[in-house]
Amino acid sequence: MMVFYLLYSILIILNFLNYLFVLLKNYYNLMVDSWGAFIQNYLVNNVHGETTIYNACESGALFGPDGTIWASTEGFKFNPASKVTVSKDDGTTEEITINEFEHLKDAIEKNGDTTKMKRGGVHFMGIKWVVLDGFKGEGYYTQYFKRDGGGAAVTRTDNGNYCLGSWNAQVKAVTAKGDDKKEVKQSVGFCNNAVDDLSKVLAQSGL
Repeated sequence: MMVFYLLYSILIILNFLNYLFVLLKNYYNLMVDSWGAFIQNYLVNNVHGETTIYNACESGALFGPDGTIWASTEGFKFNPASKVTVSKDDGTTEEITINEFEHLKDAIEKNGDTTKMKRGGVHFMGIKWVVLDGFKGEGYYTQYFKRDGGGAAVTRTDNGNYCLGSWNAQVKAVTAKGDDKKEVKQSVGFCNNAVDDLSKVLAQSGL
C-alpha cells in the first residue's frame, strides 16, 4: 500500500511539473511574440507624427543586459568570438578575438569615447562601425554609429536593456501621410527616429 501511494504521489508531481513546463513555455512564446511586435511596429514600420515610414530600419533588435536577444529581424545575432584585425604600436597588424556584444556594451558605457573603449572597436552583423556622438534622453542613452552607406543607433535604458536599429542607403523605404505615398531610401533620420520612439516606450515602461 505504501508503494502505491508513493507511486501515486510521484505521478501527481510529474503531472504538475509538466503543467508548469507547458505554462512557462507558453509564457515565453507570448513574450517573444510581444517583443516581435515591438520590432515590427516601431523599428521596421515606424509611425512618426502624421507620417508612417515602412521599412524604416534594415535591421532591428531588442536585447537584455547580458546580450540575450528578446526579438530581432531575421538573421540578427552577436558573434561571441569574432576575429578582427587591429593595428599595433609598431605599425603592423594582428588578429584578435572579440565578443561583439561586450564591445558594443563597452562603447555605450564609455559614451563613445574611443580612447577608453576596448581594443578592436565595435562590430556586429559582420560590419565594423565607426563610433559617433551620443544622445542622453529621459531614462535612456543612445549611441550613434556609421559605416559606408549606412549607420545604426543603439540605445541602452537606465535599466540596462538595449534597442538597436540600423539603416542602409541602398534599401528602399516608403513614407505615407494620408493618401500620399512616396518611395524613398532608408536614412539616418528614419532609423534614429524609430529607435528613439521605441527607446521612450521602453524607458517609460520601466524596461
